[in-house]
Amino acid sequence: MADTLFKRGVRRVIRQVASSLRTPAAPSVREEALGRARATLSGVQGRFDDAHPITADTLVRAAKESSMIVAGFTPFPNVAMLVDALRLERIHLGELVIVDATAEEPRLVAIRDHRLAWGRRLPLTRIVVVPYARQEFRFADAMNEGMRYASGKYIWIAGRDLVPVQGCFEYLLKAMLARGEKAVVISELFGPDGQRMETNLPSAATSGRPLPGATQSLDVRLYPSSVSPHNDLAADFAESAPPVSNFIRGLFGGPRSLIADKSNGVFDPRFITNIAVADYSLRLAEGQVNIYRAPAAAWSQRGEPTDAGAPWEALHDWRWLIDRRAEHAKSERIELVCPFHRGDVVLATQVAAHAVGLGKLVRLHVARGLMSWVRDFAPDLPLEAVDVPIASAEDTYPLLLQAYHAVSQRPDASPLIARCHPSRSLSETGLNLVEYMLEEVGLPLDTLLGNIEPLSTDEQRRVADELMREFGSNVMFVHPFGGWSLKSIPPHILQEFAQHVHEHGFKLVQIGGAQDRRLECCDGAILQNFLPSQWREILARGSALSGVDSWTAHFGAILDIPQISFFGSTHPKHVSTKRFFAKQTRPNLVLGPVVNCSPCNSLTCISFPDRDYCTGYAIDADALHQFLSALGCSGAQMWERRIPNEMVFRK
Repeated sequence: MADTLFKRGVRRVIRQVASSLRTPAAPSVREEALGRARATLSGVQGRFDDAHPITADTLVRAAKESSMIVAGFTPFPNVAMLVDALRLERIHLGELVIVDATAEEPRLVAIRDHRLAWGRRLPLTRIVVVPYARQEFRFADAMNEGMRYASGKYIWIAGRDLVPVQGCFEYLLKAMLARGEKAVVISELFGPDGQRMETNLPSAATSGRPLPGATQSLDVRLYPSSVSPHNDLAADFAESAPPVSNFIRGLFGGPRSLIADKSNGVFDPRFITNIAVADYSLRLAEGQVNIYRAPAAAWSQRGEPTDAGAPWEALHDWRWLIDRRAEHAKSERIELVCPFHRGDVVLATQVAAHAVGLGKLVRLHVARGLMSWVRDFAPDLPLEAVDVPIASAEDTYPLLLQAYHAVSQRPDASPLIARCHPSRSLSETGLNLVEYMLEEVGLPLDTLLGNIEPLSTDEQRRVADELMREFGSNVMFVHPFGGWSLKSIPPHILQEFAQHVHEHGFKLVQIGGAQDRRLECCDGAILQNFLPSQWREILARGSALSGVDSWTAHFGAILDIPQISFFGSTHPKHVSTKRFFAKQTRPNLVLGPVVNCSPCNSLTCISFPDRDYCTGYAIDADALHQFLSALGCSGAQMWERRIPNEMVFRK
């Protein structure tokens, strides 16, 4: 039932997005609608000025002591429009704090020229750029980061997509000053089509009633009406109007003493989306802070109720908002969701177990079919099954969303959801997959993991001896196949590699799953769906392990055995993981890609569509000769003397 409702919600989102793409609001239509709103507001503002005379000097001083916080993404359209709107104001804010969440490497390059241009347009405003380093953008976290850099006495939150209509800040400031600096004030809001948007929360979301079934009860609240049921602005701004009880969006602010909490933050960082604003407004009301709607207006570039990148994020946040009101007990446990792909699960197990060893509360969620793999490494690790299949490369993203949704809606789930796959490319941010997982569970990016190896049995040792009897001890293992053709070693490269291995007196033995096809260039194969503990005993009976970006590469790093790692469509910077493990006595020869289009992370070749392999794979004969020659020496000291722990060749 829950899955049916979730799919129904996804279809609804798709219909809404498709509708907005089919009928975009023309700028002239929006400007006409905003023009009518400005005309109405002008009359309201005139009456407000008559009732609350505020001197120009007082207004200028308040503006100079104000900081506004906004998040920017390249090419920063929202920031550019906001800067233009500020330039047209009759007052000048003292500080503009831009939290730059652009996914790029190196940091702050894209915003550099923009910042110079904005500085020329706002010469009296100090522009502060705050680099947002997290891989996943979270509204609450980004705004809190900006708050730490904002120095003004008064704080204004524009968020990601709000642009002030002319005169907005003048009357936000006047409304705040008229209330004796003892209230938070919020602007009216208009959508991309120029129509007035609802800023108050749906009443059901503030009731605090227990949830009979998370998905069912939240289905309505994910899509509150975006258009106000009435458009009588003049009536709404009457002097007798009561304070606003809450708000879900809008440009807002006030004195720092009312805006910030004791830690100088604003929002609860457990929220993912801008629904954190709704929670914040309710907390203001609970703290008996008055909220007033100022005779000011802003417009949103986003017509949807939230800035959620996927439906499950909004569902997660609505649920957490309601649970807080219902005072449902929630632990500070981190729910690490890594449902499938054996390499990811192996790494997530290492990260989760390491975090638990440091005293963190972490629970790992994997597909039921891979629970035995986790137990093989860490039998005591808190673990739950996610009812999703082990995905193919093509089905990864939709099944990931399904897994995140399932975990976030568990009755016992904590609101702290940690992901295993970034929604933004590692190529854009420059992080490694292990760094991303460490970040998600709150560990430093330079953390060294403890090489947690699976425990093997006497029977597994017997099986390994039997399998290896025909090959002897001078064996190079090769795992040639990745999850798709571009991540597999091309046949001509394998043939060349086998020739080098044989010339140095080693047998080349293929390893992999039971469904893998056997390669003629190898001297034999062990193709079984073994647990990692059985593979540990098999690999211990060889001289080295070679292969592609797959689970075996991460496993070899955990076991600290000599390795040769091939990369083509993926890049070692993002997925080579040996450097993240504490034990690193044995070398890893990295044969990186030799094409500029790597990493493409694509399922098919973009440069040569007719090829089913990546042209980035290549062998450095001199480096390989050095590595294979050293395999003939015995002892760890000889390894350390002959070859450094990680030899990186190519790109």
